[in-house]
Amino acid sequence: MIAAAAIIFIERENRHEFQSQSADAIVGISIPLPFKKIGKTMTWIQQYRIRRYLASCLWVMPLVAAVAGVCFNRLVWMFDLRTQWRWLDFSPDGARAVVGAIVSSGLTFIVFLLSMLFIAVQIAASQMTPRITARVVEGRASRLSLAFFVFTYVFSTAVGGRLVEPIPQLAVLLTSVFSLVSIGLFLFLVGYVARAVRPISVYANIADETIQVIKALYPVLLAESEGGADAENPIHGIQPVASFRHRGNSGVFTAFNAGGLTEIARKNGCVIQLVPQVGDLVAEGDPLFNVYLGGETIPEEELQQHVAFASSHTLEQNPAFGFRIIVDIAIRALSPAVNDPTTAVRGLDQIHILLSKLGARDLGDGRIRDSEGRPRLIFPAPKWEDFLWLGLSEIRTYGAGSLQVMRRLRGMLENLIETLPSQRIPPLLEHLKQLERLAVRNFPDPEDLDRAGIGDYQGLGGARL
Repeated sequence: MIAAAAIIFIERENRHEFQSQSADAIVGISIPLPFKKIGKTMTWIQQYRIRRYLASCLWVMPLVAAVAGVCFNRLVWMFDLRTQWRWLDFSPDGARAVVGAIVSSGLTFIVFLLSMLFIAVQIAASQMTPRITARVVEGRASRLSLAFFVFTYVFSTAVGGRLVEPIPQLAVLLTSVFSLVSIGLFLFLVGYVARAVRPISVYANIADETIQVIKALYPVLLAESEGGADAENPIHGIQPVASFRHRGNSGVFTAFNAGGLTEIARKNGCVIQLVPQVGDLVAEGDPLFNVYLGGETIPEEELQQHVAFASSHTLEQNPAFGFRIIVDIAIRALSPAVNDPTTAVRGLDQIHILLSKLGARDLGDGRIRDSEGRPRLIFPAPKWEDFLWLGLSEIRTYGAGSLQVMRRLRGMLENLIETLPSQRIPPLLEHLKQLERLAVRNFPDPEDLDRAGIGDYQGLGGARL
């Protein structure tokens, strides 16, 4: 029962790992919960780096588990001495044999888990895309399981060092229980990792996380939007009074603190323009900020504290990266060496869902306004057309000769045209026309051309009514 409860907890935690982050934390405005008490003494970039590090590193949870194992053993030993607890009544030789076997098995669990994760990383990188390799190791299920194995190993080792008269009966019993839970977790992980490296599982997990980012970045539905409050560019034709360049190491622009930058602009009565777009590679010396209509005295260091860079892309504040991962897996499946259009179609299923979520939301105009409606922060943001091209163009190009891919693309476009608001329709119609021209070029046989002209969610599963 304990093993089953642990497995259910890990499944639930892994499923909601990304959802647990608030919308404000994703856009970088609020202070993460662990740092609320010390938020006044930490800058946004410090909070961001700590949060990202704790979310991605593998060693922190096992280290905490090791310390907890030592402390818990001390508590159990003291309780055992006071209560003289008896149940199974282990003999000294029997206790040593049981604990010694559990110590050996605990180390084996750790070694096998790490080996299994490394193999999963190799499979994911070779068969899908290198952009998901870190996710295999950083998954909460893997880290929680590794932490519990380390806890069991350290606890059982500490118990083994105190097996003198009187034998700590409760400690030996708990060691046995923890060992049984570890066996259950290990068996669960074998199936979990096998499922996690399947393309359909990767598609679904990436899509779920991308949807959460979309909801956080674009909380307003298009039907409820008031439209653009300021159609004109407030800095058009105006020279900046100050410009700042990136001073740190080159890296991918991963996030910025919209609230903090807007507040700086409001206090100084100016407009701040963020030059790179989230996801851009920014080299040292590249333009980073332009300041307009005042703000000549803003310290450069103050602005630098509100932008974050990393060595690789992240989904945080960048839903386009979710599209990128799905598309990369799909087009690899469409390569002549693999020739697996069904995997590509399953990727189109998730892209269909993402586009339907995006198309129903107001994507904004790349401006943050103060309480009086004045633009204070301007930043480049992807448009609806950008997401369409990212999600469809490469799969359409590489899958042009596949009836399955062409029918699924048509089914997606026809559905989006029917269900999305009218503002989203014109670009979809252009993609549909391009798909028709591509079908004419690639299917000279009239019967194949007719089949390619039928929208189908399964690719070759029948026509849509």
